[in-house]
Amino acid sequence: MVKTGTRVLILAALILALLFVLTFTGIMKCNQIPVIGGAWCNVYWFIKTIATGSPKVLIVYGDYGLGNPFEGEGSLKELLSNPSMLGVYADTMPVERVSLGNLRGYDIVIVERARKIETVQMRAFIDYATGPTGGTLIWTGDAGTELGPKDRYLYTTDRNPDADINKVIGPWARRDGDYMISFDYLLGVESPEHNYCDIASCSENAPVLAGNMETEPSGSHPLIRGLSRSLPLYVFKGEDFAIVKTLSGGITTEVLSLDFGARLVSADLNRSVPLIVTAGLGERAIYYALPPEYYANPRLAENGKSPYFVPVENMYYGVIKG
Repeated sequence: MVKTGTRVLILAALILALLFVLTFTGIMKCNQIPVIGGAWCNVYWFIKTIATGSPKVLIVYGDYGLGNPFEGEGSLKELLSNPSMLGVYADTMPVERVSLGNLRGYDIVIVERARKIETVQMRAFIDYATGPTGGTLIWTGDAGTELGPKDRYLYTTDRNPDADINKVIGPWARRDGDYMISFDYLLGVESPEHNYCDIASCSENAPVLAGNMETEPSGSHPLIRGLSRSLPLYVFKGEDFAIVKTLSGGITTEVLSLDFGARLVSADLNRSVPLIVTAGLGERAIYYALPPEYYANPRLAENGKSPYFVPVENMYYGVIKG
């Protein structure tokens, strides 16, 4: 009996170690472990907190683009730190200082208001989201859609020499000399060509109805859990969202979409566009077409519209607890 008990303890320890490695390296999210998913999330973060401290969040920002990282009421940093919501402190870093070493150690890295990003920084984000010691990368809006001075676009023939048409793929597929990256593959969406208010009539002072948000069929994904299946989305000019398309193939989930309904603003648009997309094994790359803080924009309440706080809360809890 003693030998049997010892073997059981050893087996349990090995299983625990395996689960920890699978979760730590991002191969599986903690809530994806069969049968014990929710309980394992609590155990994993208890162990990790003892070893490395509470989950760490970093906001990377640039000079312009969609998003409000830390400026006043309604900023992402303010919403995260609000004790009535999350009470989470987030570090901030300008995009020019980004390197893989500076990103390591953070469980969540959020990139916004950073339209211009050079390829060397884009590569650091790829290594962070795909490496064994990285965390979850949350990319927002039009971040990285403007090239650095040494960057060049990739063309379709760079990926496929036999392509029938040779055209620019988009700013998330680029090169610096012989160094090429495909950031669109990482995020599971095509590079945005427009923001909504570039092709629709928007106001800086009054919210404009863009359409109805539709959750994925089950409505149970951690990033949108608790959000009603269909809610109106109002935006302001300059505080809107990037229009993207989900790439076919790969491991992607369109968690939240926007149905334009009768409000189609361009003949080139599909009836619906993605708002939140997860990609990759373990969903370690998440794309928010609308920066999370815009869902809870305080200007909405000032204009008689309902702000939504669930997407902001779930952005954190959906990654940390699943």
